[in-house]
Amino acid sequence: MLTGIPASSGAAIGPFFLLNTDIPVADAQQSQLSTEQETQSLTAAIARVGADLDARAARTTGELHEILIAMAEIATDPAIAEEAEAFIAGGRTASYAMVKATEVFQELLTASGGYLAERVSDVANIRDRVLCEIAGISYPEIPHFDVPTVLIAQDLSPADTADLETDKVLAIVTAGGGPTSHTAIIARSNGIAAIVACPGVVQAAIASPNATVAVDATTGDVVFNPDSTVKSAIENKIEKIKARKSRTVSRSKDGYITTDNVVVPIYANIGRIEDTVAAVTAGADGVGLLRTELLYLDRSDAPTLQEQTAIYTELFTPFNNQKVIIRTLDAGADKPMAFISFDNEPNPALGVRGYRTINKHENLLRTQLQAIAAAAKATKAEVWVMAPMITLPEEAKNFVAMAKEYGLEKAGVMIEVPAAVFLADEITKVCHFVSIGTNDLGQYLHAADRESAALAGFNDPWQPALLRAVHQIAQAGIKNNCPVGVCGEAASDPTLASVLVGMGVSSLSCSVATLTDVAQAITAHSSAQLNQAGKAAVGANTASQAKNAARNELVELANLGL
Repeated sequence: MLTGIPASSGAAIGPFFLLNTDIPVADAQQSQLSTEQETQSLTAAIARVGADLDARAARTTGELHEILIAMAEIATDPAIAEEAEAFIAGGRTASYAMVKATEVFQELLTASGGYLAERVSDVANIRDRVLCEIAGISYPEIPHFDVPTVLIAQDLSPADTADLETDKVLAIVTAGGGPTSHTAIIARSNGIAAIVACPGVVQAAIASPNATVAVDATTGDVVFNPDSTVKSAIENKIEKIKARKSRTVSRSKDGYITTDNVVVPIYANIGRIEDTVAAVTAGADGVGLLRTELLYLDRSDAPTLQEQTAIYTELFTPFNNQKVIIRTLDAGADKPMAFISFDNEPNPALGVRGYRTINKHENLLRTQLQAIAAAAKATKAEVWVMAPMITLPEEAKNFVAMAKEYGLEKAGVMIEVPAAVFLADEITKVCHFVSIGTNDLGQYLHAADRESAALAGFNDPWQPALLRAVHQIAQAGIKNNCPVGVCGEAASDPTLASVLVGMGVSSLSCSVATLTDVAQAITAHSSAQLNQAGKAAVGANTASQAKNAARNELVELANLGL
């Protein structure tokens, strides 16, 4: 038995496929070819990889599509080729030059932190694909499965999963990654059971090539050659999952209803027009996080007022008489935009981003607020607006006042900076609502990059520090009559979502793929049970203790296969 971190709910038992990770090793010896030949080899290989990533992006939609577009741009960035050519000029091979060039960029990305640090694994995957192209061999791909299969890998890149036949994948287990990594997000978006950061799983797969494997993405357990007891338990859980999918949940026009008639709104996180249809179909009560970054990516200039108004109108329209909470641009040194100039910063992860860009680019925020207000008037959606990366009560107060200038009466902020947790009482007094971004808050609380497999345990959303931070914010909201929502990945875990409500969170916003499971968990319990689960989790000393304590109170989860 091996144990990892549950990343997407579900259970499975069946054969497995281990994704080959054999990549050509770059030769450190001097090249026997001319500089021109090595340069041509590298240039051609990079071009083929870039074209392949573009083609994969064209075959996908949603968040995966955007990630692959970004990967293609990284692959063909002239800066990488220029860095590599410097090594070739020194007599090195194209393969060695690519390895050394990507090392330089990975170090820069890691030092930058935040969004840029999350691209380190993407650069590694691009490197491996280029090395295969130079060597004239095929990059290891996930094959067509004749029967439903558990996919095991060291880690999966977005490009690896572009053509994934999701109906043939029973579960995904990776040795690397974390609960908010690409693998986790991709699994959740496709409703596939997944466990990440599972050390030893690749070695176990190599040692047992013909084994059956049982995966329990509720507990994080992976068992090779399970005995009859384990098989029976997994099969029983699978049957409960099937039954759960046909269970009718209690719901009103205002939200989902606990067994003692307490209403809990469950919203969806979206970022594209395509997401709106999926959110409505999934039964979302509205939108708890509408990301606007996708409007700005890949542009050399900011979208105009008219462009923004048109796209916001299209995004708001499907949500008649429902709440839509839109986040203003979360750009900064760790999410660079071509039309925003930033000073060089020694630590961009702790630099200018989100609301902090107002000091030099107030016009961008004002144009966006004006467009949001115009789109709100053109639709029947109830539009609320919030600013990211707020640290001080004065920032929150100023943002609320600015939003009101444009007729946006409901304005709030994201709480994702530890300082804002300690100032939650003051912040909830000056806002109409707040929303907790558990991904960034957890990362900042523990000083742990959420894409780092070595630090994945720190980014477990069950960590006591994060739970206690959320509880403190929720209690401040209750005291000051300020609604507190959670829009981070924590709200996509049915068990943890139940705990969040029990701690005083007034609404949840989760991924579309997990919304139904979250609703099932909430509606199967009473508010008293949720409150007891919240108290139990907050009082625990470790992540595992918190989860176990909560599950002891949420007695219906086992019956639902959650």
